[in-house]
Amino acid sequence: MSFACFCISLLLIIPCLRLCKAAETYCNTGLNFTDGSKLEQNRNIVVNDLVQHAPSSGSFNSSVSGQSPDQIYGLLQCRGDVTAEECYACSLEMNSTIRRLCAHAATAFVFVNDKCYLSYDTSNFIGKLDNTTQLYRLNGENATDPAAFSSALKGLFSNLSAKVGESPNMYASGFTSEYSQITKIYGLIQCRRDISGEDCKACLGRGIGDLLKVTQGGYRLGGLGWLGSCLVIYQTYPFFAASTSPPPSSTILPSSKESSNKIPIILGSLGGFIVLVLLVGLLFTLRRKLKTANTLHGKDGPQGGEDWPFSAYHRIIFNLETLTAATKDFHEDNKLGEGGFGAVYKGTMPDGTEIAVKKLSLQSPQGKTEFENEVKLLARIQHQNLVNLLGCCTQGSESLLVYEYLVNKSLDQILFDPQRSGELDWQKRFNIIVGVARGLLFLHDDSRPRIIHRDVKASNILLDEQMNPKIADFGIARLFLEDETHVSTRVAGTYGYLAPEYAMHGQLSDKADVYSFGVLLLEIVSGRKNTDIEISDGVQGLLELAWECYSRGNSVDVIDKGIVEDCPTEECFKCIHVGLLCIQEEASLRPSMFTVYSMLSKFSFTNLPNPTKPSFVSVKHNGETCSI
Repeated sequence: MSFACFCISLLLIIPCLRLCKAAETYCNTGLNFTDGSKLEQNRNIVVNDLVQHAPSSGSFNSSVSGQSPDQIYGLLQCRGDVTAEECYACSLEMNSTIRRLCAHAATAFVFVNDKCYLSYDTSNFIGKLDNTTQLYRLNGENATDPAAFSSALKGLFSNLSAKVGESPNMYASGFTSEYSQITKIYGLIQCRRDISGEDCKACLGRGIGDLLKVTQGGYRLGGLGWLGSCLVIYQTYPFFAASTSPPPSSTILPSSKESSNKIPIILGSLGGFIVLVLLVGLLFTLRRKLKTANTLHGKDGPQGGEDWPFSAYHRIIFNLETLTAATKDFHEDNKLGEGGFGAVYKGTMPDGTEIAVKKLSLQSPQGKTEFENEVKLLARIQHQNLVNLLGCCTQGSESLLVYEYLVNKSLDQILFDPQRSGELDWQKRFNIIVGVARGLLFLHDDSRPRIIHRDVKASNILLDEQMNPKIADFGIARLFLEDETHVSTRVAGTYGYLAPEYAMHGQLSDKADVYSFGVLLLEIVSGRKNTDIEISDGVQGLLELAWECYSRGNSVDVIDKGIVEDCPTEECFKCIHVGLLCIQEEASLRPSMFTVYSMLSKFSFTNLPNPTKPSFVSVKHNGETCSI
């Protein structure tokens, strides 16, 4: 192929690279292993170990498995500004990417979204400086005053380099206004935490120097350099920490390094017009949210007693008159349901925003405690699979909580309704299962302090317009300290979802939520309530049915008849298997929510452990004995 043809081909590839590329991956195809080999087993052990401990390892972990010549070394590190949840999500993506693209490679690495890195090798690279891996990306826009920009950029990198030596995470970020008060330069540098301070200094010196070369001394408005042991990035927008600004355009340039045979150098790009549209959309959204917030406060401003410093958690203190008007004086027609300590009403704010208002029942002795608990918990956490608490109101004798309104209400109202259960095909059900698992994983592993929900059930899973699940009702949730494995406490929750050790002895741990999740999972697959004790002769309770069908190798009888013909049998059976693992009688045998979430993913845990028989509680109802 001629050079001209090569250039034309490269230009044709650029649009896909800038829009589709999510990870840089290198697979050493010169050293492959076969299915079932010791190398594959050790590779899987190392990768699973790195991913499993990503949320709790402080964003850095190394692992080794096996004996030479089948030994595998691995390392995972996330960027210093990412949260534990982001690091975990990124590690899952790296896991699936490696298994998909480097299925039989004995040496590989993957670098995802500039935020996380996973590598494994048959040789011990941990603690050693990587002098071969190189990746550079450049912003396609140019500085109007290259000399001034370059000078300010060098000063920024010099300051950040000094800070890295003082950071236990070997990470530093910041910005400078030396180039322009209007256009700040933001920079981020980080070393791999397994290398020495001297090696870090050497890597950053080379990385910064090489990046300045390929950006023509800082002529470009942004760039990234990754040398395997260190990362260097600069941009003219805040891209680290809680930044939401989209990146400007970038372009693909060839590498001038002699060791580029180890990794292709890919430089992505985005058009400036797309960025402008996104920025305008972002500003419009922020303006709308600010306007909504001002409206929600009401004309009299925030209301509330001194016991409710809700503004410290960046939520809204609602005006009682505003909520009364929104719900039409809490009219019965707007009643959505009955919560753990009061009724929930739909409301419509003056700007058209729909809300859900939970009103404390004055007759509920536990209501005040549960109200305080829910405020303190939900005010400090936010996750895509947890209901979003917008604010509260404590005025006079009234105590109210205000949530986002979810149009499909709770899962039980659809799942157990013969007229509506058909709205939940298998894909929707599976997405709900995975979403609830993701939300519980956040509560157990990534929230600080950790949270045990204690009341996971279908009526506490709310569904948005796309049937995405959000865990709700934290009135009886319990905080767990880092060093706590379990506590003894009063039993609270819902009959049919309580773990045996908790229901009988009040021993509470995160495995109680795992048990409840297992029951919920089997309900979603089967379309049957576990708490429905109106069972005719010869019909088993849900848990007993699932166990006996699994034991006979006939799990298809557990699946809801309305979806059994259309659901992928293997995926359904895996869900039933996972559900049975979650409801095992012995708490120590139940998997963690991390393991549950991993087992439900498509690229891991193909060989699940065998569950042990769950306990069945016999209850008397109308003179009949039922197994629940």
